[in-house]
Amino acid sequence: MNTDTARREDPRTPGHLLVLGSGPQAEWEAALKRLAEVGPLVLINDTPATWQRPYVAATRVANALRPEHVEQAARWLAIKHTITAVLHFHPSHLRAAAAVRASLGLPGPTAGVLATTSLRHRTLEVLDHAGTPSSGGIHADSFDQALQAAHTVGFPLVCKPAAPRRRYAARIVDSAAELAEAFSAATAASWPGAGTVIEPRLDGIEATAYTLDARLVAISHATFDPEAEPSLMPLEVVVDADDVCAATIESTVAGALEATGHRQGIAQIRLRITHTGPRVLSLTTHLTDPLVATLIEQVTGIDLIAASGRHARGLPTEADATPLGAAAIRYVQGAAASRLSSISATRSTITPYARLDRYNADSRTGPLPRRGHLLVTGTDFPQCITRLRNAVAQMQTLSTTCDRAG
Repeated sequence: MNTDTARREDPRTPGHLLVLGSGPQAEWEAALKRLAEVGPLVLINDTPATWQRPYVAATRVANALRPEHVEQAARWLAIKHTITAVLHFHPSHLRAAAAVRASLGLPGPTAGVLATTSLRHRTLEVLDHAGTPSSGGIHADSFDQALQAAHTVGFPLVCKPAAPRRRYAARIVDSAAELAEAFSAATAASWPGAGTVIEPRLDGIEATAYTLDARLVAISHATFDPEAEPSLMPLEVVVDADDVCAATIESTVAGALEATGHRQGIAQIRLRITHTGPRVLSLTTHLTDPLVATLIEQVTGIDLIAASGRHARGLPTEADATPLGAAAIRYVQGAAASRLSSISATRSTITPYARLDRYNADSRTGPLPRRGHLLVTGTDFPQCITRLRNAVAQMQTLSTTCDRAG
Protein backbone atom coordinates (compact mmCIF):
# COMPACT_ATOMS: atom_id res chain seq x y z
CA MET A 1 0.00 0.00 0.00
CA ASN A 2 1.30 3.46 -0.82
CA THR A 3 0.37 7.10 -0.98
CA ASP A 4 2.01 9.42 -3.50
CA THR A 5 1.77 13.16 -3.78
CA ALA A 6 1.48 14.78 -7.17
CA ARG A 7 4.90 16.35 -6.71
CA ARG A 8 7.52 15.42 -9.28
CA GLU A 9 11.18 15.05 -8.52
CA ASP A 10 13.17 18.18 -9.34
CA PRO A 11 16.48 17.21 -11.01
CA ARG A 12 18.14 20.25 -9.47
CA THR A 13 17.55 19.07 -5.89
CA PRO A 14 19.68 16.53 -4.01
CA GLY A 15 18.52 12.95 -3.81
CA HIS A 16 15.77 11.95 -1.44
CA LEU A 17 16.27 11.17 2.22
CA LEU A 18 14.29 8.11 3.28
CA VAL A 19 12.75 8.59 6.73
CA LEU A 20 11.72 5.45 8.60
CA GLY A 21 8.71 5.93 10.84
CA SER A 22 6.87 8.85 12.39
CA GLY A 23 4.57 9.45 15.33
CA PRO A 24 1.85 11.82 16.55
CA GLN A 25 1.61 15.02 14.53
CA ALA A 26 2.14 17.23 17.59
CA GLU A 27 5.45 15.50 18.28
CA TRP A 28 6.73 14.89 14.76
CA GLU A 29 5.52 17.58 12.38
CA ALA A 30 8.24 20.09 13.23
CA ALA A 31 10.87 17.41 12.60
CA LEU A 32 9.55 16.45 9.17
CA LYS A 33 9.27 20.11 8.25
CA ARG A 34 12.91 20.74 9.18
CA LEU A 35 14.12 17.68 7.32
CA ALA A 36 12.15 18.74 4.22
CA GLU A 37 13.85 22.13 4.36
CA VAL A 38 17.22 20.39 4.01
CA GLY A 39 16.11 18.38 0.98
CA PRO A 40 13.31 16.21 -0.46
CA LEU A 41 11.97 13.28 1.59
CA VAL A 42 10.29 9.94 1.11
CA LEU A 43 8.67 8.12 4.01
CA ILE A 44 8.11 4.53 5.06
CA ASN A 45 5.58 4.40 7.88
CA ASP A 46 3.54 1.69 9.58
CA THR A 47 0.28 3.52 8.76
CA PRO A 48 -0.86 5.47 5.67
CA ALA A 49 0.35 9.07 5.53
CA THR A 50 -2.07 11.85 6.50
CA TRP A 51 -0.54 15.00 7.97
CA GLN A 52 2.91 13.94 6.64
CA ARG A 53 1.93 14.37 2.97
CA PRO A 54 2.90 18.04 2.54
CA TYR A 55 6.47 17.23 3.55
CA VAL A 56 7.20 14.11 1.53
CA ALA A 57 7.36 13.28 -2.17
CA ALA A 58 6.06 9.73 -1.68
CA THR A 59 5.25 7.26 1.07
CA ARG A 60 4.97 3.52 1.45
CA VAL A 61 3.44 1.47 4.27
CA ALA A 62 5.60 -1.22 5.87
CA ASN A 63 6.30 -2.56 9.33
CA ALA A 64 9.67 -1.13 10.37
CA LEU A 65 10.20 -4.15 12.63
CA ARG A 66 10.35 -6.32 9.49
CA PRO A 67 13.56 -5.27 7.70
CA GLU A 68 12.74 -7.38 4.65
CA HIS A 69 9.42 -5.56 4.22
CA VAL A 70 11.08 -2.17 4.61
CA GLU A 71 13.76 -3.12 2.08
CA GLN A 72 11.07 -4.09 -0.42
CA ALA A 73 9.21 -0.81 0.18
CA ALA A 74 12.43 1.17 -0.24
CA ARG A 75 13.15 -0.55 -3.57
CA TRP A 76 9.64 0.37 -4.74
CA LEU A 77 10.19 4.01 -3.80
CA ALA A 78 13.60 3.99 -5.48
CA ILE A 79 11.99 3.22 -8.85
CA LYS A 80 10.76 6.83 -9.14
CA HIS A 81 12.88 8.65 -6.56
CA THR A 82 16.64 8.70 -6.14
CA ILE A 83 17.25 7.70 -2.52
CA THR A 84 20.66 8.80 -1.30
CA ALA A 85 20.37 8.38 2.48
CA VAL A 86 18.30 6.83 5.29
CA LEU A 87 17.32 8.33 8.64
CA HIS A 88 15.54 6.70 11.57
CA PHE A 89 14.71 7.74 15.13
CA HIS A 90 13.52 4.65 16.97
CA PRO A 91 16.36 2.28 17.99
CA SER A 92 14.30 -0.69 16.83
CA HIS A 93 14.42 0.64 13.25
CA LEU A 94 18.21 0.30 13.12
CA ARG A 95 18.06 -3.11 11.44
CA ALA A 96 15.62 -1.91 8.79
CA ALA A 97 17.79 1.12 8.09
CA ALA A 98 20.88 -1.10 7.78
CA ALA A 99 19.02 -3.44 5.40
CA VAL A 100 18.01 -0.53 3.14
CA ARG A 101 21.56 0.86 3.10
CA ALA A 102 22.97 -2.52 2.15
CA SER A 103 20.32 -3.07 -0.53
CA LEU A 104 20.65 0.37 -2.15
CA GLY A 105 24.37 0.86 -1.50
CA LEU A 106 23.91 3.90 0.72
CA PRO A 107 26.36 5.39 3.24
CA GLY A 108 25.85 4.95 6.97
CA PRO A 109 27.53 4.15 10.27
CA THR A 110 30.63 2.00 10.10
CA ALA A 111 30.35 -1.72 10.82
CA GLY A 112 32.34 -1.18 14.01
CA VAL A 113 29.99 1.49 15.35
CA LEU A 114 26.94 -0.61 14.49
CA ALA A 115 28.43 -3.64 16.21
CA THR A 116 29.05 -1.74 19.44
CA THR A 117 25.77 0.20 19.61
CA SER A 118 23.13 -2.19 18.24
CA LEU A 119 23.15 -4.32 21.41
CA ARG A 120 23.24 -2.69 24.83
CA HIS A 121 25.50 -5.27 26.45
CA ARG A 122 28.04 -4.93 23.65
CA THR A 123 28.13 -1.18 24.25
CA LEU A 124 28.74 -1.78 27.95
CA GLU A 125 31.49 -4.31 27.20
CA VAL A 126 33.29 -1.82 24.95
CA LEU A 127 32.96 0.95 27.53
CA ASP A 128 34.22 -1.27 30.35
CA HIS A 129 37.20 -2.36 28.25
CA ALA A 130 38.04 1.31 27.60
CA GLY A 131 37.70 2.21 31.27
CA THR A 132 34.60 4.40 30.78
CA PRO A 133 32.22 4.01 33.77
CA SER A 134 29.02 2.22 32.76
CA SER A 135 25.89 0.83 34.39
CA GLY A 136 27.50 -2.52 35.13
CA GLY A 137 24.75 -4.36 33.26
CA ILE A 138 25.04 -8.11 32.63
CA HIS A 139 23.70 -9.89 29.55
CA ALA A 140 21.27 -12.77 30.08
CA ASP A 141 19.89 -15.15 27.45
CA SER A 142 17.89 -17.31 29.86
CA PHE A 143 16.03 -16.88 33.12
CA ASP A 144 18.72 -18.84 34.98
CA GLN A 145 21.34 -16.40 33.69
CA ALA A 146 19.09 -13.47 34.62
CA LEU A 147 18.68 -14.85 38.14
CA GLN A 148 22.43 -15.28 38.52
CA ALA A 149 22.98 -11.74 37.20
CA ALA A 150 20.38 -10.42 39.64
CA HIS A 151 22.24 -11.92 42.58
CA THR A 152 25.43 -10.32 41.24
CA VAL A 153 24.09 -6.77 40.81
CA GLY A 154 21.59 -6.92 43.71
CA PHE A 155 18.06 -5.61 44.13
CA PRO A 156 16.49 -3.29 43.15
CA LEU A 157 17.58 -3.72 39.56
CA VAL A 158 16.44 -2.89 36.03
CA CYS A 159 15.61 -5.62 33.50
CA LYS A 160 15.62 -4.35 29.92
CA PRO A 161 15.80 -5.69 26.35
CA ALA A 162 19.31 -5.93 24.96
CA ALA A 163 17.90 -4.66 21.65
CA PRO A 164 14.46 -3.09 22.19
CA ARG A 165 11.62 -3.46 19.71
CA ARG A 166 9.31 -1.33 21.87
CA ARG A 167 9.86 1.94 23.69
CA TYR A 168 9.85 2.04 27.49
CA ALA A 169 10.28 -1.73 27.84
CA ALA A 170 12.71 -1.49 30.78
CA ARG A 171 11.23 -2.52 34.13
CA ILE A 172 12.23 -2.03 37.75
CA VAL A 173 12.54 -5.27 39.73
CA ASP A 174 12.54 -5.14 43.53
CA SER A 175 12.82 -8.84 44.33
CA ALA A 176 13.56 -12.28 42.90
CA ALA A 177 9.83 -13.01 42.93
CA GLU A 178 9.26 -10.23 40.37
CA LEU A 179 12.15 -11.19 38.10
CA ALA A 180 10.44 -13.96 36.11
CA GLU A 181 7.64 -11.70 34.88
CA ALA A 182 10.04 -8.84 34.13
CA PHE A 183 12.41 -11.15 32.25
CA SER A 184 9.54 -12.52 30.12
CA ALA A 185 8.32 -9.01 29.33
CA ALA A 186 11.83 -7.79 28.42
CA THR A 187 12.45 -10.85 26.24
CA ALA A 188 9.16 -10.30 24.40
CA ALA A 189 10.10 -6.66 23.78
CA SER A 190 13.56 -7.51 22.44
CA TRP A 191 14.68 -8.70 19.02
CA PRO A 192 14.57 -12.50 18.83
CA GLY A 193 17.81 -13.95 20.15
CA ALA A 194 19.09 -10.65 21.53
CA GLY A 195 18.38 -11.46 25.17
CA THR A 196 18.13 -9.05 28.06
CA VAL A 197 20.34 -6.88 30.22
CA ILE A 198 20.22 -6.95 34.02
CA GLU A 199 21.66 -3.82 35.59
CA PRO A 200 21.62 -2.25 39.05
CA ARG A 201 19.02 0.40 39.77
CA LEU A 202 21.44 3.27 40.18
CA ASP A 203 20.68 6.22 42.39
CA GLY A 204 21.30 9.75 41.18
CA ILE A 205 20.24 12.14 38.44
CA GLU A 206 19.04 10.83 35.08
CA ALA A 207 20.64 12.73 32.19
CA THR A 208 20.93 12.37 28.44
CA ALA A 209 23.81 14.06 26.65
CA TYR A 210 23.40 15.10 23.00
CA THR A 211 26.48 15.50 20.87
CA LEU A 212 27.14 16.75 17.36
CA ASP A 213 30.42 15.74 15.74
CA ALA A 214 31.65 14.55 19.17
CA ARG A 215 30.91 17.92 20.82
CA LEU A 216 28.50 18.14 23.74
CA VAL A 217 25.71 20.53 22.75
CA ALA A 218 22.85 19.84 25.20
CA ILE A 219 21.68 17.82 28.19
CA SER A 220 18.15 16.73 29.03
CA HIS A 221 16.85 15.46 32.36
CA ALA A 222 13.90 13.09 32.65
CA THR A 223 11.65 12.14 35.54
CA PHE A 224 9.63 8.95 35.29
CA ASP A 225 5.91 8.47 35.72
CA PRO A 226 5.04 6.60 38.95
CA GLU A 227 1.73 5.60 37.36
CA ALA A 228 3.65 3.53 34.80
CA GLU A 229 5.76 1.58 37.31
CA PRO A 230 7.38 -0.89 37.22
CA SER A 231 7.98 0.34 33.65
CA LEU A 232 10.28 3.32 33.22
CA MET A 233 8.23 5.79 31.16
CA PRO A 234 9.22 9.48 31.03
CA LEU A 235 6.78 12.01 32.45
CA GLU A 236 8.77 15.26 32.29
CA VAL A 237 11.84 16.25 30.28
CA VAL A 238 13.75 19.49 30.87
CA VAL A 239 16.54 21.09 28.83
CA ASP A 240 18.52 23.96 30.39
CA ALA A 241 20.99 25.89 28.22
CA ASP A 242 23.26 26.38 31.27
CA ASP A 243 22.97 22.86 32.65
CA VAL A 244 24.96 22.53 35.86
CA CYS A 245 25.81 18.88 35.06
CA ALA A 246 27.77 19.68 31.88
CA ALA A 247 31.17 19.88 33.51
CA THR A 248 30.51 16.66 35.47
CA ILE A 249 29.62 14.49 32.48
CA GLU A 250 31.72 15.98 29.69
CA SER A 251 34.76 13.71 30.09
CA THR A 252 32.57 10.60 30.46
CA VAL A 253 30.67 11.49 27.29
CA ALA A 254 33.94 12.03 25.41
CA GLY A 255 35.24 8.69 26.66
CA ALA A 256 32.08 6.87 25.54
CA LEU A 257 32.29 8.34 22.04
CA GLU A 258 35.98 7.52 21.76
CA ALA A 259 35.44 3.94 22.97
CA THR A 260 32.68 3.25 20.42
CA GLY A 261 34.47 5.03 17.58
CA HIS A 262 31.68 7.54 16.96
CA ARG A 263 33.07 10.91 15.89
CA GLN A 264 30.72 12.34 13.25
CA GLY A 265 27.03 13.21 13.38
CA ILE A 266 24.55 12.89 16.23
CA ALA A 267 24.85 10.77 19.35
CA GLN A 268 22.76 10.38 22.49
CA ILE A 269 24.37 9.11 25.68
CA ARG A 270 22.10 8.24 28.63
CA LEU A 271 23.75 8.46 32.02
CA ARG A 272 23.11 8.30 35.75
CA ILE A 273 25.07 10.84 37.75
CA THR A 274 25.72 8.86 40.94
CA HIS A 275 27.57 9.78 44.13
CA THR A 276 30.68 8.15 42.60
CA GLY A 277 30.36 9.98 39.30
CA PRO A 278 28.50 9.62 35.98
CA ARG A 279 27.90 6.14 34.56
CA VAL A 280 26.76 5.42 31.00
CA LEU A 281 23.51 3.48 30.56
CA SER A 282 23.31 3.43 26.76
CA LEU A 283 24.57 5.11 23.59
CA THR A 284 22.77 5.58 20.30
CA THR A 285 24.14 7.20 17.16
CA HIS A 286 20.93 8.99 16.25
CA LEU A 287 18.15 11.07 17.81
CA THR A 288 15.37 9.08 19.46
CA ASP A 289 12.85 11.82 20.30
CA PRO A 290 12.19 14.66 17.82
CA LEU A 291 10.15 16.57 20.39
CA VAL A 292 13.09 16.83 22.79
CA ALA A 293 15.20 17.99 19.84
CA THR A 294 12.85 20.96 19.40
CA LEU A 295 13.42 21.88 23.06
CA ILE A 296 17.16 21.73 22.47
CA GLU A 297 16.91 24.07 19.51
CA GLN A 298 14.75 26.47 21.48
CA VAL A 299 17.28 26.87 24.29
CA THR A 300 20.59 26.38 22.47
CA GLY A 301 19.91 27.51 18.90
CA ILE A 302 21.30 24.19 17.59
CA ASP A 303 18.92 22.36 15.24
CA LEU A 304 19.78 18.69 15.73
CA ILE A 305 16.95 17.60 13.43
CA ALA A 306 18.36 19.49 10.46
CA ALA A 307 21.87 18.41 11.45
CA SER A 308 20.73 14.77 11.38
CA GLY A 309 19.34 15.24 7.88
CA ARG A 310 22.46 16.99 6.66
CA HIS A 311 24.77 14.38 8.17
CA ALA A 312 22.76 11.53 6.63
CA ARG A 313 23.10 13.22 3.22
CA GLY A 314 26.84 13.72 3.67
CA LEU A 315 26.50 17.50 3.98
CA PRO A 316 28.41 19.61 6.52
CA THR A 317 26.60 20.16 9.80
CA GLU A 318 26.19 23.44 11.64
CA ALA A 319 26.40 24.00 15.38
CA ASP A 320 26.41 27.71 16.19
CA ALA A 321 25.04 27.85 19.72
CA THR A 322 23.07 30.77 21.15
CA PRO A 323 22.15 29.45 24.62
CA LEU A 324 19.15 31.10 26.24
CA GLY A 325 16.97 29.88 29.11
CA ALA A 326 15.29 26.52 29.50
CA ALA A 327 12.32 24.57 28.13
CA ALA A 328 10.41 21.52 29.27
CA ILE A 329 7.66 19.11 28.33
CA ARG A 330 5.26 17.06 30.42
CA TYR A 331 3.43 14.24 28.68
CA VAL A 332 -0.32 14.05 29.24
CA GLN A 333 -0.72 10.34 29.82
CA GLY A 334 -2.45 7.81 32.03
CA ALA A 335 -5.13 9.30 34.28
CA ALA A 336 -4.27 12.80 33.05
CA ALA A 337 -5.02 11.70 29.47
CA SER A 338 -8.52 10.62 30.45
CA ARG A 339 -9.19 14.04 31.99
CA LEU A 340 -8.08 15.82 28.83
CA SER A 341 -11.39 15.08 27.07
CA SER A 342 -13.16 17.29 29.62
CA ILE A 343 -11.17 20.35 28.57
CA SER A 344 -12.34 22.28 25.52
CA ALA A 345 -10.57 21.11 22.39
CA THR A 346 -10.06 24.73 21.34
CA ARG A 347 -8.04 25.54 24.45
CA SER A 348 -4.27 25.43 23.94
CA THR A 349 -3.01 28.02 26.44
CA ILE A 350 -3.25 26.57 29.94
CA THR A 351 -1.26 29.28 31.74
CA PRO A 352 0.64 32.29 30.31
CA TYR A 353 3.73 30.07 30.14
CA ALA A 354 2.27 26.68 29.18
CA ARG A 355 0.91 25.43 25.86
CA LEU A 356 -1.09 22.24 25.44
CA ASP A 357 -0.59 20.20 22.25
CA ARG A 358 -3.11 17.41 21.74
CA TYR A 359 -2.77 14.20 19.77
CA ASN A 360 -5.50 13.07 17.41
CA ALA A 361 -5.51 9.63 19.02
CA ASP A 362 -3.84 7.73 21.83
CA SER A 363 -0.11 7.30 21.30
CA ARG A 364 0.70 3.79 22.48
CA THR A 365 4.43 4.19 23.00
CA GLY A 366 4.45 2.62 26.45
CA PRO A 367 2.21 1.14 29.15
CA LEU A 368 0.11 4.32 29.47
CA PRO A 369 -2.06 5.98 26.79
CA ARG A 370 -0.66 9.37 25.81
CA ARG A 371 -2.94 12.07 24.43
CA GLY A 372 -0.75 15.18 24.33
CA HIS A 373 1.95 17.19 26.04
CA LEU A 374 2.45 20.44 27.86
CA LEU A 375 5.28 22.70 26.70
CA VAL A 376 6.72 25.45 28.89
CA THR A 377 9.68 27.82 28.77
CA GLY A 378 11.54 29.62 31.53
CA THR A 379 14.84 31.07 32.60
CA ASP A 380 16.20 27.87 34.16
CA PHE A 381 15.45 24.31 35.26
CA PRO A 382 13.65 25.15 38.54
CA GLN A 383 11.37 27.71 36.91
CA CYS A 384 10.38 25.25 34.16
CA ILE A 385 9.49 22.60 36.73
CA THR A 386 7.40 25.10 38.69
CA ARG A 387 5.56 26.19 35.55
CA LEU A 388 4.90 22.59 34.55
CA ARG A 389 3.41 21.79 37.94
CA ASN A 390 1.28 24.97 37.86
CA ALA A 391 -0.01 24.00 34.41
CA VAL A 392 -0.91 20.51 35.62
CA ALA A 393 -2.83 21.98 38.55
CA GLN A 394 -4.65 24.35 36.20
CA MET A 395 -5.57 21.45 33.91
CA GLN A 396 -7.04 19.57 36.86
CA THR A 397 -9.07 22.65 37.81
CA LEU A 398 -10.33 23.07 34.25
CA SER A 399 -11.27 19.40 34.06
CA THR A 400 -13.21 19.54 37.32
CA THR A 401 -14.98 22.73 36.28
CA CYS A 402 -15.97 21.25 32.92
CA ASP A 403 -17.22 18.03 34.54
CA ARG A 404 -19.44 19.98 36.92
CA ALA A 405 -20.76 22.16 34.12
CA GLY A 406 -21.53 19.06 32.08
